[in-house]
Amino acid sequence: MVKIFLRSTLVVFLGLSLTACGHLFYWPEKGLRGTPDELNLPYQDVYLQTDRGLQLHGWWLEARLESGQQEEGIIYFLHGNAENISTHFFALNWMTKQGWHLFVLDYRGYGLSEGTPDIQGVHQDAYQGLKWAVQESQRRELPLVVVGQSIGGVTALTLMSLAEEAKQVDALVVDSAFSGYQRIAREKMSESWLLWAFQYPFSWLVTDDYSPERHLGQLPEGLPVLYLHSCADQIIPCSNSQRLYQQTRDPSYYWQDEEARHIQMLRHRNWRSRLLEWLDLQLQ
Repeated sequence: MVKIFLRSTLVVFLGLSLTACGHLFYWPEKGLRGTPDELNLPYQDVYLQTDRGLQLHGWWLEARLESGQQEEGIIYFLHGNAENISTHFFALNWMTKQGWHLFVLDYRGYGLSEGTPDIQGVHQDAYQGLKWAVQESQRRELPLVVVGQSIGGVTALTLMSLAEEAKQVDALVVDSAFSGYQRIAREKMSESWLLWAFQYPFSWLVTDDYSPERHLGQLPEGLPVLYLHSCADQIIPCSNSQRLYQQTRDPSYYWQDEEARHIQMLRHRNWRSRLLEWLDLQLQ
């Protein structure tokens, strides 16, 4: 039995080692489950090209303005690690009724985007999307806000710390992110009695080059950063956002919920209202 246990443990460890920079963090779904027009929401396809020739796909949803309503700005949305934009765009689609245009991008390997996701590649994809969003905000003369959820929040923080174009962004919202790739690998492995002993050697196989806690000091000066996290989150502990908030210079903000599940805070009307009020305040 001991030999069987050790052999099984080794297989799990080696399997995780081989997938540490891809499959562990990214769970893409190819194709699309539907499109916004099926919900009577007009949209446009956006296609971008990476430096290595991969084609990325995203959606642009126009603000749904009523008579006399003004445009508020543009949201560039970086979604979480599973499925694709056809399931994630619902998280912020409600903002189009509040005067916000929404641009959501699928990373490589997701939806209609080509390629296979890995940490470095996804960050490069997010940068391509940022460049497009900045150009659109300048063309329309509208504020630009970057919003990232879960691993999209991790990506957004590092992107905004390293990209020159981040200086053109007016605010950053980070929902339920983790603070470091190696740190979250250790945290998740420590939850399993089978993998607990391997949490440190395995985590060293994961690149930490793009972990946001390593780059927070490079965020553009004066950029408002808002962290949202629920301490009922069973996927990513709220201590991650607390740690990020503590390391982020002002103006930074942290909102905590006690009941919502992972990336579920903005499903609640009170948090939506607070977010809109916060954006109004920051963009005055």
